[in-house]
Amino acid sequence: MDSRHIGIEYLQKKKGEEEMKKVVFQVVSLLVLVSLVVACAPQPTQAPEQPAATEAPGATEAPAPEQPAATEAPVATEVPGAGKYEPIVVACWSGPEHDNLVKVAAEYEKKTGNKVIVEEIAREAYYDKLTTTFVGGGSDYDVAYVSSDWIPSWVEAGALKDLTSFIEDPNVAMPGLDLGVYGKTLEYFTFDGKLYVFPSEGDTAWLWYRKDLFEEKGLKIPETWDEYLEAALALNNPPEIYGTVIGAKRDEAWWDFMFYLFGMGGDVLDENYNPIINNEVGVQALTFYADLLQKHKVVSPDVVNYGYNEILTSLQEGKAAMGIEWMAATQTLTDCSQSPKVCKDGQPLLGYTLVPGVRQADGSLVRKTGGSQWGWAIPSGAKNQEAAYKFIEWLTGKEGATMWALNGGIPSNIEALTDPQVVAAVPQFELLAEVMPYRALFPVLTVSPEMLPVVQDGIVAAVTGVKDPKTAADEMATKLTDILKSGGYLK
Repeated sequence: MDSRHIGIEYLQKKKGEEEMKKVVFQVVSLLVLVSLVVACAPQPTQAPEQPAATEAPGATEAPAPEQPAATEAPVATEVPGAGKYEPIVVACWSGPEHDNLVKVAAEYEKKTGNKVIVEEIAREAYYDKLTTTFVGGGSDYDVAYVSSDWIPSWVEAGALKDLTSFIEDPNVAMPGLDLGVYGKTLEYFTFDGKLYVFPSEGDTAWLWYRKDLFEEKGLKIPETWDEYLEAALALNNPPEIYGTVIGAKRDEAWWDFMFYLFGMGGDVLDENYNPIINNEVGVQALTFYADLLQKHKVVSPDVVNYGYNEILTSLQEGKAAMGIEWMAATQTLTDCSQSPKVCKDGQPLLGYTLVPGVRQADGSLVRKTGGSQWGWAIPSGAKNQEAAYKFIEWLTGKEGATMWALNGGIPSNIEALTDPQVVAAVPQFELLAEVMPYRALFPVLTVSPEMLPVVQDGIVAAVTGVKDPKTAADEMATKLTDILKSGGYLK
């Protein structure tokens, strides 16, 4: 069977499953109405089906190989439509993802003759700018780097281009296109049997620690949260160096706190969409997080202004002995030319390991961590949609995804992720494989964009001491409940 047919069958199957669920719901609703004899009452509203687990945004790049010259790039392949398209504009937020995109896009231009203009947008302004442009039907961008939790509301607003028509067109789609190489990540971006995003990145964060300081103090590398706190207290020597670092900047607070919430066994919602961020575990996690500043003072008082970049800088500058930071940091923190202050004799002083977990009564360690899933989408208002499709198809295909990985990215394409040259060049992919089964994600719902600011504000309120963690968590849960009711997820 043609690979394209496999991809199309997947989309048709997803659409059929969703339509069947709607039919079943309608039948059950009718039976309930009859049994209750309430013919005049309005029919119950179905809570929208929650898409497959989503991932929260975050820096999403793996380290580039330390000696690129030793690794050959994949052999160039013929790209249909080479040299025939108008230039496209690709939006990407600032950071390693943007830097990688510039490199890989340049290779695409060489191979195809099709021009790619990369526009860098500040991380804190990125989502709002894209939403305003996309929902308004703007044509500023032909392609954008997007997070899974943004997609449902954009799809509902008609802001994204359905890629299915291109995938099904043999005159446009790459010969042999096989959507199966993206695995489960397709589910994050498929709605009503239509695919809106080509998956690109799916990652997590590591616990970074100063190997030299741990050795000097005779400390064990933390496996539990108690051990993490003990190490932070032992290594704390402000203002020269703090025991650890967190990122409680309002627009990025969730993407740091989630590792503590998930890591302690908590979550935002239960399987029925009820908020549980204020249950015992949720309050415990928020208290632990806030106490790092308010009680233990093992983090800089400036962490309320810290996000990904500031955490990275703190570790780079030797201002923090530990910190939970995204995989994107690996290349920077382990490269002595980029982080000379945390290197000695040409070797990095920073090591990385799995984020702490919870020790059980039987001695076993249960881990759960956060992550993100990103991809490339085409806005409905894009002027050069076919050209945009050809670029993201190549970028996430075997050749483009392999280049992406060798330049520092984390491909969702299974063929690229398991390519021998990629595995040899990026050792942390082996650790990533261990983490993937227990990653937890921010809910992917149409109301997710409304939910996120509520959670961000609650975290900041607790960390700054404006509210005690229990009050902050309860208020988050109340507001989330209202949002979920307005979206039809709760009655």
